[in-house]
Amino acid sequence: MPGKLYLCGEYAVLRPGSFAIIAPTKRKLWVEAKEGEEGRLSSSLFSPISFEWKKGTFTSSVPPERCFSLFALRLIEGFCRRLTQKSLTLQIEIGSELQEEGKKLGFGSSAAMVCALTRAICFLYGAKIKEEEMLKLSILAHFSWQKSGSGGDVAACLLGPVFYSSFDRNWLLKHLSFDAVFKSWPGLFAKKLSFPSFISSLALWTRHPASTPSLISGVDLPLRFVSRSDELCLRAKEGIEKEDAGTLFRAIRLSRYNLESFSKLNQIPLEGRGVRHALKIADSFEICAKISGAGGGDCALAIGNEEECSKLSESWKRTGFRVLSEVLSLKEENE
Repeated sequence: MPGKLYLCGEYAVLRPGSFAIIAPTKRKLWVEAKEGEEGRLSSSLFSPISFEWKKGTFTSSVPPERCFSLFALRLIEGFCRRLTQKSLTLQIEIGSELQEEGKKLGFGSSAAMVCALTRAICFLYGAKIKEEEMLKLSILAHFSWQKSGSGGDVAACLLGPVFYSSFDRNWLLKHLSFDAVFKSWPGLFAKKLSFPSFISSLALWTRHPASTPSLISGVDLPLRFVSRSDELCLRAKEGIEKEDAGTLFRAIRLSRYNLESFSKLNQIPLEGRGVRHALKIADSFEICAKISGAGGGDCALAIGNEEECSKLSESWKRTGFRVLSEVLSLKEENE
């Protein structure tokens, strides 16, 4: 299951019905699940947390409310048990390319984990649900844990490149049950996208992870900011669908400036010193680059043609930051 990076629509997508464009990464997190005589949940990601199988379910050295993987696993398996009227003894192994040096890259590893668990456990249980219902189940598990977020990261991990509109979080807070998977969610919309083949991508990681829930908590979303963001997302979508690189790059560049104004208003440090320096380098090459996601200084994204991204990669590497070339998977999964 891939991670994700936002191209545009960060923060504004928190308003129900507002837009974002998100793409999956080529780096992945994976889950191997099978039925066995004894339950097992293991991964190097969990150290020092340990897990045991007791009385037909997983337990851990910390309570579920402090361990996202266990919380998500129990919720997803509970849904599958209810739907199929089966109870399996699970053996689960989780691995990830979404971390380096024991730190998150800013690629949405929690969203990737919940999507991978959803797909693997539903398959193992033979739970017959549609793609839209799998998306809702994944968002339900993710949202039930942190009570925040737009679900856009989950949509990109599960569906591929996507034009996304967020659900009404107040509505979902009142419907935090398995039945919500089969209901219509106000505001939720996801359309798969396929980018032009000439688009290349590049990401920079500062080695300083950011906390998305803490950054998005309690932010003010002015209508002017959200309306401008939606307008730019629609322009970017048009550029993608018409294979018009100029329109796409302009929309993403303007999205960066819109985010900068929003950042100043809310006093949120979207661009750390390292990312600001990296973006100035991209500007000197006239290459489209911006922070991706909630910000906080951990990750920057650039898109352009192959030659442009190659030149920028060499310059970014000289800053001492981790640079990842061809980071995005920009085609629909079924292509």
